[in-house]
Amino acid sequence: MIKTPKSLFKALIAVFIAQLPAPQALAAQGELDIFRNGAGDMSDLVATMRAGVEVPELKDPQPRPAQPQQGSNELLHFWEDLKEDVFDDVCKEIKPDLSQGVGIDNVGGIEGKFKRYLKQFPDNRIALIDEVGLKLDAGHSFTDILNVDGNPFNVNIGARLEGKSIVVRRLKEVKYCKEILALIDLRTVKTVLPVSAKRIGAMQPGEIWKFPASIRVSVGGGISAPVQPGLSVSFSLGHSRERKPSLTLFKMDENKLRFRIRLDRAEVTHGGVSAGTSFDAGMIGLPAAENFFTRELNRTLVKEFNRYVAFRFGLSHTRSKGKKILLEFVLDANNREQLEKLEEFLKGDLTVIRKLIQLGAQFSDYSEQDDTAAGAQSLAEFEQTVGQELGLNATFAGSNHYNSDSNGHNITLPILYQREGSAGHRYDRYQAHGSDEVLHVNNAFRNVSGSNINVPFLGKVYKHTTNQSMYAINYEGRDGSISDAAVVYQRYEGYVKHDESKAKGMLERMNEILKYAGARGEGTNSEYLIDTDALFPRLDPDNATETDEWGDPVLNSRSYKSAIMSFSLVFTKTAVKDILGASGDLILKATLNVMEGLDREIMNKVRHLLRVKDDGKVDYDWKEARKLLRSYERDGDDAFDPLDIVRQTCYHASRIIADIFAVREESDWRAKSEKLSRIMSGRGKSRLGYENMMQIAIQLVNPKNLYAGLYFQTDKRIKNEENVSNTYQVFNPEIGQAYGQQQNGASSLRDRFADPSTLSD
Repeated sequence: MIKTPKSLFKALIAVFIAQLPAPQALAAQGELDIFRNGAGDMSDLVATMRAGVEVPELKDPQPRPAQPQQGSNELLHFWEDLKEDVFDDVCKEIKPDLSQGVGIDNVGGIEGKFKRYLKQFPDNRIALIDEVGLKLDAGHSFTDILNVDGNPFNVNIGARLEGKSIVVRRLKEVKYCKEILALIDLRTVKTVLPVSAKRIGAMQPGEIWKFPASIRVSVGGGISAPVQPGLSVSFSLGHSRERKPSLTLFKMDENKLRFRIRLDRAEVTHGGVSAGTSFDAGMIGLPAAENFFTRELNRTLVKEFNRYVAFRFGLSHTRSKGKKILLEFVLDANNREQLEKLEEFLKGDLTVIRKLIQLGAQFSDYSEQDDTAAGAQSLAEFEQTVGQELGLNATFAGSNHYNSDSNGHNITLPILYQREGSAGHRYDRYQAHGSDEVLHVNNAFRNVSGSNINVPFLGKVYKHTTNQSMYAINYEGRDGSISDAAVVYQRYEGYVKHDESKAKGMLERMNEILKYAGARGEGTNSEYLIDTDALFPRLDPDNATETDEWGDPVLNSRSYKSAIMSFSLVFTKTAVKDILGASGDLILKATLNVMEGLDREIMNKVRHLLRVKDDGKVDYDWKEARKLLRSYERDGDDAFDPLDIVRQTCYHASRIIADIFAVREESDWRAKSEKLSRIMSGRGKSRLGYENMMQIAIQLVNPKNLYAGLYFQTDKRIKNEENVSNTYQVFNPEIGQAYGQQQNGASSLRDRFADPSTLSD
């Protein structure tokens, strides 16, 4: 049965919303920052570092058509977050009611809530997902432990066992409505359990089976106090311990089946404060809850109104630490014996949860403090235990110890605007069985997502999300020696229902970095730029047929359904040495080189007066500067002193120099790498980070020691126009093949250990 009333309601609102133009003031929300894989994921860096390769001269980035693929786990996570809670398509919102009309109330021992829905890959191909969950909760709440002016502080102690069966099948179409028949055909509902060799053998290429489980014990508390009617302020804190084992099967092709075991143990501490309004049923005109149906209906309606119409503002802090183990086996999909051993390993029913718990207990003593040899031995023992049961050798076995801290914020202005984001730092230690090295990664990150026109029951109409990370990476050898650091800048950016100029702007912002490659403070370099006018000819000023009243070209920018970009810029070890070894004078020149407009004009007049002192501070002869800049001075209502620009620039440059000098003064490799990732992300004295810091850093290095990769995909939905789907790799073509082989042969550790997205294994 189709839940037509809700779907019809969404469709009617959609027709109305579709007529709304994107408000220019709100569309520019990506510029407001009140507080954070297709091409170029972590494997690029791993390949370069392990091979000790310095990439030759960058030349002419040439596009290559992006091949249809699932994409990296990290890119899929970003894509799914971008499309979450967005009104995408009327047909996407249609969800069959699996609670009646089909006999699937007990499958393989699981009794739980079934969900069937459609999702879209970044290449726009549609996926069909069948999901069924099992959840067991136990807990107790203690009220009035502490009372503050009549407001109770409540404490909750809880435990949860949760398991899911998720089956992901890649369909043929790129439009949701063309796969409606596949969605509503409940005869094709599929679950992981019961597992059998026959059912595994019948999997189709691209199909994914997942069985994630979660065992969680937590304690937390909170207090809420009304400020005025309808407005309250809340405070909460909590601590939890989780074990998150999971099993996944991925049919790679007709002959290969990948089996992954992930074991994750984590401790999370969090605290937050929030303020906001809230509605109850009476406040939004709903009838009194006189029966079960009315109560459930009211609860749904109130939840939606509070989600989009209530005002909210919140701040939070989270600290976590944990460890993961990942085992990967590739089976012959046509080998009956291997499939039967896999069936025996999983037992074909709910004992799979018990199996996951047993496996998790086997790595309790595996510590971050283990040296390389001890860590390798622990991995080998664990791999052998599982491999013996399967009768196979693992194609990959690795571990990841991590800790992180982050700050988050969220704000909702009813209907008009929602924004949420997080910024923080994370450390990861990766080790793979068979490798003599350990990979250390310090990662500073900032993620921001903003949306406009947010309608209850329909979702977000316009959305812009940007995720940025700065990685500092070191390798540790078996003898304990630590390599110099390499640095990666990673940026994911995407728009939903914005105009063509926004899509082009994503690439142009990356050109604003690439154009300074190797400039050393002297102008720009056009050899490394992506030709955005060729990708978006309608926005090329030379092609404009009309001009406005000021004589500027009028560009015809149409609305896109969505556009996404993944960009990575790798600074090899040699490049990082160049950055940290740069003189104060060179850093000053690079800083002046990125200035624009009147500021640049003023600084060009006096730049010969600037000098960098021994302590890194920039000084100048202000009396001589005053004489040279006399013509820029203005009095009266529009008073302007050009020396203010000089003072601010010198102060700013001094802080950038201080940040870079501070990193090279650190003697301990870990402190140096952590500080390097922090100052590159704007957490130093200069507060300059990410793309702005990249504009300066890229000038200080030889371009042959850089590697850049970019993936770009659009979903235009414009008649007679093809989508743009390109991958760019910026390096010398002569080394392209060798570099590609290294890249493909390297283990993409970070991507492997990330929790799978819905669309990945």
